[in-house]
Amino acid sequence: MNDDTPARIPFGTTVRDLATGRVGILRDLMDPGDPYGNAPQMRTGTLAYLAPAKGGVEWTTDPDQLERVN
Repeated sequence: MNDDTPARIPFGTTVRDLATGRVGILRDLMDPGDPYGNAPQMRTGTLAYLAPAKGGVEWTTDPDQLERVN
């Protein structure tokens, strides 16, 4: 496991979304399918939640599409 795996990128880190080319701040990693764990069949997989550094609308992406921005 290298330092750019989603589990090793700390929240608050500036990252590039390789799927879109956008740069933002990693805010969270979570499974939005069932936040309370009541219906496991509805789970959709983990998403990365990103926010633009200068404010704006957050977006989601596959955590495997993240890379740190130096």
